[in-house]
Amino acid sequence: MKTRPEEISGPEGVNPSLKLVVVADLGHLKAYRLEERPEFSRPRMELIQAMETVETRHLREDVTDQAGRYRKEPAVAGALSDGEEHNASLERRNRTVRMLAETITTLMAQEHVLACYLAADPRINQSLLGEMDQRTRSKIQKNIPANLSKLEPEELVERFSRFNKRPEMG
Repeated sequence: MKTRPEEISGPEGVNPSLKLVVVADLGHLKAYRLEERPEFSRPRMELIQAMETVETRHLREDVTDQAGRYRKEPAVAGALSDGEEHNASLERRNRTVRMLAETITTLMAQEHVLACYLAADPRINQSLLGEMDQRTRSKIQKNIPANLSKLEPEELVERFSRFNKRPEMG
């Protein structure tokens, strides 16, 4: 059965049978192009991007200033601490979540999709949605708060076909 071009492309060159499937945790992101059409015996998935974030490296690989020492407060003559107090791991986590959200937004724009399925580790799921703009978030049809980044594409299709929940902000 042949399809007419107007049946394949939707508004502004968008293919309505095409979806983006994104699985993410703090260390990894995988994005797939999912195409579901009646003439296919099963959905087709193609990996379009796989990346690792800085969270896969240890903090000591990024922090190299071994000699930096700072005075303790209150200043006691000769008393030094081995570093300033800060929350570097939390800052790294927040930067990573922002970078993942930006990557997903960019992929959705590049792929011209109307719908996206997202599975993100429950520890970052709500933060990830919060970092996305309203337009990107509105395209997410299914949101699974689980780390599915190690599943094979066929297993992902099965998981998303059983799951029917839109993302909630809260």
